[in-house]
Amino acid sequence: MTLLLLLLAAAQEPKTETVTIPDTTFTFEMVLIPGGKLKTGGREIELKPFWISKDEAYWESFEAYFSSRKAMKVDGVTRPSQPYEPPNGQMGTGRHPAIGMRWHGAVGYCEWISKLTGQRFRLPTEAEWEFAARAGSTADAPEKPADVAWCKENGGEKTHPAGGKKPNAFGLHDMLGNVWEYCLEPYAPPEFGPVLRGGAWHTPAASLTYTFRQQVNPDWYDRDPNRPRSMWWLTDGKFAGFRVVRFVDPAGKAAQEAYAAKVAIADVKIAKSQGGQSRVTGTVKNGGDKALDEIELTVHYLDAKGQVLFEDKKVRPSFTKTYPVLVNAWHDGPWRKPLAAGESRSFEVDVPVPYDLDDDTEKVAAKVSAVEFSK
Repeated sequence: MTLLLLLLAAAQEPKTETVTIPDTTFTFEMVLIPGGKLKTGGREIELKPFWISKDEAYWESFEAYFSSRKAMKVDGVTRPSQPYEPPNGQMGTGRHPAIGMRWHGAVGYCEWISKLTGQRFRLPTEAEWEFAARAGSTADAPEKPADVAWCKENGGEKTHPAGGKKPNAFGLHDMLGNVWEYCLEPYAPPEFGPVLRGGAWHTPAASLTYTFRQQVNPDWYDRDPNRPRSMWWLTDGKFAGFRVVRFVDPAGKAAQEAYAAKVAIADVKIAKSQGGQSRVTGTVKNGGDKALDEIELTVHYLDAKGQVLFEDKKVRPSFTKTYPVLVNAWHDGPWRKPLAAGESRSFEVDVPVPYDLDDDTEKVAAKVSAVEFSK
């Protein structure tokens, strides 16, 4: 019965909405994805509805973010440093997918459009991504991957503008192929290690499955002259991109910010440091009167004067995001349960260490940067 309902939902005309990015000429389409059960990897994940962008983020709008000074330096939104080698030719133009950024760059873009639109955007969880990619399918992969994906056999060793291949049953383009897409959660939390899904223009068609997960490969930034490596750009990663998700909850930014002030954060500290990362732990408490489906924390360092430190002197980010409450999470754990009023929950996450500072810092803090109310 569940499969039948999913197939019926997929067959219906999807609900769409056009989003305009203020102060720019750029728009993009969002598609409403119904909630349901995702069966994957021998387990079942119950998902609540969400909006997801019809296409991968366009290069033209990412370039506007990259070039912007106006909306930066707010809540961890920083401007990426100059890439060492911009995408060649038409791969870096128009409605080709944005490519070559690392996870922090994709997160920064989401923060940028959230600030400009007054709505809340983020990267998809792996569960959201796979549910959207499958669009009701229980197969391992599409029957004819070349019909829906730019891959090694038909990609011509480059990215392609959105809409060149057939959409899936939800009306989404390029969920497989064209570019790898970043997801929200780490590959193996709490360790910092972004995960990508979907394959790219250089992926063999036979490998384009709905469950294929990929970590950032060190070869993708071989020519990065920075030591430590840049957290913004993949010098050889002209196949890494992303798409965005938006809350279904109609509550505006003001209501979310007002409630976020009722979420208390305590006992934030560095548990250990190694490999350019600090393991930060702490707790959150829902001090309001509503249950929460999602709490996003921005975890960052403090300088010697106690001021917020989102980047070091070489504009390398020294913050990350973590989700002690995330009902649509891919990984099993306590975070997949809503946080009721009055309840507390611990969190643990790796944060990049800032370098090239006048004073060493061992101080960390966290801020509630978004909440989602339970239905």
